[in-house]
Amino acid sequence: MSSIVLAAAEDIRSEDSERLIKELSEELGLLYGGDGTAGFQPSDVETPRAAFIVARLDGYPVGCGAIRPLDDTSVEVKRMYTRSDFRRKGVAQAILAEAERLALEFGYTNLKLQTGPKQPEAAALYERVGYYRIPIFHGDWDQVLAYQKDLVLSATHRNEPSSLNA
Repeated sequence: MSSIVLAAAEDIRSEDSERLIKELSEELGLLYGGDGTAGFQPSDVETPRAAFIVARLDGYPVGCGAIRPLDDTSVEVKRMYTRSDFRRKGVAQAILAEAERLALEFGYTNLKLQTGPKQPEAAALYERVGYYRIPIFHGDWDQVLAYQKDLVLSATHRNEPSSLNA
């Protein structure tokens, strides 16, 4: 029997959220140096039309992501993370699906994100789910892969949390 990954907006200041962000920052710090935060602050998603998403498998927090406004039509996907034991189980896809659903609900027409070249699995995932390469849109670090996905409001748009079978 397969488990279902549920991804939904949650409080960024909760214990689970803070633990996931800390784990991600530690992992990115080891890959790229620095503190691994990439300048992200919890207040980035404590604004209108923004959200922090936690993915859970059987209630256990297994990953996270965030969306924060860039402008009236674009939202940035930030803090994408899946705990290592739960990778390749649909966690990141569930987070991205919820990010897209929320972006549509908030009235955005596209999502943008940036990742690094030391994360080829992340880049492959983004391309697999419909993101395409664009020029760097934030920051001046040359070691960035930038992506965008255009959203189309469809008749199947639902207002319920995203889920995928794991």
